[in-house]
Amino acid sequence: MVHRIMKFVQVFVFSAACFLLLSTSIVTAQSQAKAAQQNPNHLFAMPRVAEHLRSVAIALGTKRFEAAEKALIRLTEIYPWHMESHYILASLQSTQKKTNEAFASLEKAIELGFSNQALLYKDKNLAPLRADKRFQKIAEEFVKQSTPPKTATKLPVTASAVRDANAIVSKNNTVWDGRIGLLKSYFKFNSRKATSSKVQTTKDAAAEELNTLFKRGLAAGNIGDIYDNRDRRHSTLQSKAYPQLAFSKYSETAQKLDIDYGLNTKIIFSGVTFGNSSTAISSGPLWRSQARLALTIPGGPQKLFLQYLNNQLYVFPAVKDFSPKGDLLTANTPYMILSEGKSGSDRPFLRAIATILAALNPAEKDLLSKTGKLMPAVQMIFRRGQKNVNSDAEYLSGKAHPPVFQKKNIDLLKMIRIANSIKAEEFPSVVQLKVLQESGPQSGIDNFSRDLPEQIFNTPASIARVIRNSAYTKSMVIEAQSSKKNSNAKTTYKWAILQGDKNKISIIPLDKSGGKIEIKSSWHDEFVMNGRPDINTNRVEIAVFADNGKQLSAPSFVTLLYPENEERTYTSEGTLLSIDHRNKGNQYIDPQVFAKRAWMDTFSYDGAGRLSGWKRAQKSGKSEFTRHGARIVEKDTKGRAIKAEQIGYQYTRAKSGHMVVTEKSLGSFLEYQYLSDEDRLGILVKK
Repeated sequence: MVHRIMKFVQVFVFSAACFLLLSTSIVTAQSQAKAAQQNPNHLFAMPRVAEHLRSVAIALGTKRFEAAEKALIRLTEIYPWHMESHYILASLQSTQKKTNEAFASLEKAIELGFSNQALLYKDKNLAPLRADKRFQKIAEEFVKQSTPPKTATKLPVTASAVRDANAIVSKNNTVWDGRIGLLKSYFKFNSRKATSSKVQTTKDAAAEELNTLFKRGLAAGNIGDIYDNRDRRHSTLQSKAYPQLAFSKYSETAQKLDIDYGLNTKIIFSGVTFGNSSTAISSGPLWRSQARLALTIPGGPQKLFLQYLNNQLYVFPAVKDFSPKGDLLTANTPYMILSEGKSGSDRPFLRAIATILAALNPAEKDLLSKTGKLMPAVQMIFRRGQKNVNSDAEYLSGKAHPPVFQKKNIDLLKMIRIANSIKAEEFPSVVQLKVLQESGPQSGIDNFSRDLPEQIFNTPASIARVIRNSAYTKSMVIEAQSSKKNSNAKTTYKWAILQGDKNKISIIPLDKSGGKIEIKSSWHDEFVMNGRPDINTNRVEIAVFADNGKQLSAPSFVTLLYPENEERTYTSEGTLLSIDHRNKGNQYIDPQVFAKRAWMDTFSYDGAGRLSGWKRAQKSGKSEFTRHGARIVEKDTKGRAIKAEQIGYQYTRAKSGHMVVTEKSLGSFLEYQYLSDEDRLGILVKK
C-alpha cells in the first residue's frame, strides 16, 4: 500500500521541461540518512530540509529558476551538511550555464559523500559540465576510489521498549525515510497479558464496559497504542485515566526542532497512534486552524493520507474556522477529526478514539492494523456511533459526516458495541478515488494563473477542487475502488450528497456497481449547511462508501469549494451574465486558496448564444475584451473589435497575505475580420 502512494509524497521534483525527476534514493539518500542518523541535530532537521526542498520544487515547477537557486543556496547555508542540496544546486547551476558555481557545488556534494559515478554520466542536467577538464578529473578520482554507488539498504534501527507508559522518540529508534519524506520511530510493547487489567479508570459506564470486556479477553485494550500529544500538554489525556496507553515523549533535540509540536507532517510511529494538537495559527495573514493548515500547505493532505494508512489519526479543534460567523474549511476528509470549539474541545474526541481502539477484539484489531484498515474502521465506528445516527440511511447522509463534530453526539457505549463486533475480514478497504475526466477553466478566459489551479489536492480517499471555471456546471468522471483485485466479494459503491443543493447536483452511474460515476454540480451561492441551520457554507460535499454486503466502509470524499468572494449571475439556462470579483462585503477569504480581483465582468453573446466578449469595470476605468480574452484597442463602425491586445495577469502578494491580481499588457495583438454585418464573433487574421 505504501508503494502505491509514494507518488503523492515526493520530497521534491524538478521542472519537467528542464530537470530530471530525482528522488533522494537516486542521490544516495541512504548514505545521507545514515550520516544524519549519527547526528541527532541533522536527523531531526530533515523534515525542515524537506520543506525547503518542497519550496524549491514549487519554484522549479513554475520555471522560477532564479528563485529556486536562491532557495537552494540558502538551504546549503542553513544545512551545509545536507549532501543532496549541494548536488541539486550543482544540477540547477549547470543548466543555467553557471559552470564554476556548478563545479563548486558538485565538489561539495562529493566531499559530503556523493559517490554515484553512474549518475554523473546519466544526469542530463550535468551535460554542460562533461566537456570541462574539471569533470574528467572528478570522474578519474571516482575510478581511483573504485567505490560502487551505495544501494538502498535498510537503515539499522533499534525499536525502543515502551517503559512506564513512555514511548520515547530519540535518534536511537528513529530514522529518516526519504521515500515518504518523514521520520519514523520504532517501538516494541509488552504483551497484553503483562499489563494493567484496567483500560480506563474513569468511573462511568463506558469505562466499566471496556474493563469488563478486556478482563474476559474480548477487547484488545490500549496495549500497543500510542497517544501523541502535540501541544506540550496544553490539552492532553491523563496517564492515570489510561493505564494501558503509551504516551509519546521526545528527546531534547527533537523538541528543539519542534518535531513534537503542532501539525504532524514530520513523523510516523511503528505502533498504532492517535493524538492531537490543541493549537492554531492565531495571528498573521495566514491565520488558520491546524486542520485548515493541513489542507492548504503543499503535501499536507498527502501526509495525512499516509498517516491514515499507517494507523495514525489526529484530532484538531476547528476554532475560528467553523462557527456561525462562517465555514472557512477547504475540504472534508476522513484523515482527521475536527472538534467544534476552541482549544480543549478536542479531549472528548480523544477519549472516543482511545475507547474505540480499546474495544476492538484483539485478533480483529491486529488484522486491521496489519492491513492498513484500522483508522478507516475507527472513523466508521466513530461516525456510526454518534447519538444522532441510527440507521444505514443516516450513516449515508450528512448527519454522520459533518466537517466538524459536536461533543453532544458522542455515545461511547454505542461505539464500544460497534467496535467489539467488527470483523476485520469483512471490513472494506479504503475507497480509493481516481479522477478520469473533468471540466476546467479555459486559458485566457477564466484561467489566468497556473499558480491557482482548480485542483486543491488529489489523494486516494479525498479529492478537493475550488471552482474557478465560469461555466455554470462543473463535471467530473470519477472511479472508485475498494475491493482487492481477484477478490470474490461483490462490492458496490453508494454515493451520497452530504452538503449542497440536491436540485443542482447529479450523480450519474456509469457502471452497474457504482464504481464509476459522473458528478455534475451547478453553481452554488452560499447556502445553509445540512444539519446546522446556524452555519452557512460554500462547499459542496459528496461521499462514497464501499458496500461488500456485510459492512459499509468509511467515507471517501469529493468536495467542491465555491468562491465566496464572487457574485455571479446566470440565466435560467445557465448562461453566464456577470461575475463581480470586488468582494463588496469585505468578507474573509483564504489567501492560500483565493486571489483578489478588483473588477466586474459582464459577458455578451451573439445570436447563437456564443460568447462574443465581455466588458470590465474597475476603479481605473472600463474596458472591453474579445472572446479570446484580449483587450480591445480598436473597433469598426459597428462597434466590433478589429484589433485587441493580449493581456496577462500578474499575481503579487499583498501585506494581507492575499494574492492580488492585476492586468499586464503583453505587447502582442490580435486582429479580426468579419464575414457579414451580422457577424459578431469575427475571425482571427493575425495572431
